[in-house]
Amino acid sequence: MSEKFKFLYSTEKKIFILCLLFKFIQSGVCSYGDRSNAFQNCMHWCGIKNCSNSTQLADFETNRPWYMTVLQWECWDECDYYCMWHTVKVFQYNGQGIPQFHGKWPFYRFCGIQEPASMIFSLLNGLVHFYMWKKFRSTVPKCPFSSVWNIQALLSVNAWFWSAVFHTRDVPLTEKLDYFCAFSMVLYSFYSLLNVIPQLKDISSGLLNSFGWLMWCYKHRHKHYVWKCAASVIAVNLLLLLELCDFPPWKFIIDAHALWHFGTIPVPFLWYSFLIEDCLNEMKDLGLCINLVKKMG
Repeated sequence: MSEKFKFLYSTEKKIFILCLLFKFIQSGVCSYGDRSNAFQNCMHWCGIKNCSNSTQLADFETNRPWYMTVLQWECWDECDYYCMWHTVKVFQYNGQGIPQFHGKWPFYRFCGIQEPASMIFSLLNGLVHFYMWKKFRSTVPKCPFSSVWNIQALLSVNAWFWSAVFHTRDVPLTEKLDYFCAFSMVLYSFYSLLNVIPQLKDISSGLLNSFGWLMWCYKHRHKHYVWKCAASVIAVNLLLLLELCDFPPWKFIIDAHALWHFGTIPVPFLWYSFLIEDCLNEMKDLGLCINLVKKMG
């Protein structure tokens, strides 16, 4: 297992780094939607009409649905959401493209959930990781690397959970939890790799790791389950293109980021299936070696 450990999951983590960098860069770019005169004027008059005194705020809280209260949609948040769509209509009426607001595309809200598609796909990713982790634990006996994969699986489930929370309600706290939990997977991967294989300090390219992992698959192509590993690596790298090919959301529901979340759902089925078969195969080979040593002794 140590031979493969130098590549395992480092590809996926590097992809997470690229995605995180892309997100930070994207959010750092000024969005012309919320900076437009249409949006600014709308926010000004909406605030005066609905959020400027205690009576208006009390009336807003009285008529606010319970789920909006739970998700902390305040009066100014409602103005922001209303003015976002007002501005979209103004841009469309003038023949302009759909603008971004606060670094994000406009999405239809459902029961207070800001990005329903990405939220659902994030939950499905987390459920798949949890399901395959349980299968891994029930199938593979305790072995030298089982704790590595157990911790990795728990970090994955945790990261996808906070991804779902973030896409439900985008506030500074949920944004930090989403990014930091995703990055915790990266840090854990680096911690494990640098402690077990120090020479990996010089590896800095996710594509190089992918190439090396695929070369390992080619070298061990005689093993019937290796195709699952190759398919996982190729799929994750191809799905990364969705994060780089940004476009306005279809029907204001699904954008490239949501499709990326959707596309990653089946990958854990292949990956954990490969881990299970490979661990069992490694343990079988280890058992044969131990028996051989005993006979020679």
